[in-house]
Amino acid sequence: MKNKITRMLVVSVLAATANTQAAPKSYVQTGAKSHSKAIVVDLPVNLPGLAQRHSEAMYLHSNGSGQTFLYLEQDQGMTLAILNVTNLASIREVGTVSVAATSPYDFIQSLPDSAALIRYRDQSGFAIISFKRHKQPVLVATPGFLKAATSHPYGSGALLLASTSGYDTKVQNSQFQVIDVSKPAKPESLVTIEDATQSLERQDTGTLFLLGRTGLTVVRRPSAEEEYQLEATYTD
Repeated sequence: MKNKITRMLVVSVLAATANTQAAPKSYVQTGAKSHSKAIVVDLPVNLPGLAQRHSEAMYLHSNGSGQTFLYLEQDQGMTLAILNVTNLASIREVGTVSVAATSPYDFIQSLPDSAALIRYRDQSGFAIISFKRHKQPVLVATPGFLKAATSHPYGSGALLLASTSGYDTKVQNSQFQVIDVSKPAKPESLVTIEDATQSLERQDTGTLFLLGRTGLTVVRRPSAEEEYQLEATYTD
């Protein structure tokens, strides 16, 4: 009986040792490319080298010619690594580009003409990155923008910057700035409303009503007004 127990213990120890030694090999095999019949997960080790570096943020851009690129923000915002993700089964490196960012940033929203608005994480303001030349993105500084502000899209070619978190509520001593970004390479500040006390939006016509210390400011979108009038004509 004693010999039988001893043999059982030896077998158990050997089995445990074999499992421990086999675990790393099994992990490498399944961890390198996890997949099922419906899902494939490509881990960093399966992707190009640029995808294996630390990145602060990323942005996806299609160039209108059937190609899609993923931009990875690296080196504290100073570098954009570019991956061609058109064929997801064969993601390829395009290269890296240096940009004149002053600190790490987040991509806030897409803009017309293949561009994106970014906001610096240190609250120092905004900038625009143009992806018109998809292999050579360019950062456009925006010194005229409000610094510590939130951004809201206003139609397809404009932004409303606000020193508050929203623009459809009562506010006190806030600033609002209307920016024309229809040409991202040359953004233009149209007006700044100081000491705003209230803002309202008429969504059907895309109109903003802003109360400031000098009175009422109305920000209009003629194209949205025309669409509203056409819809109203057809429904009457």
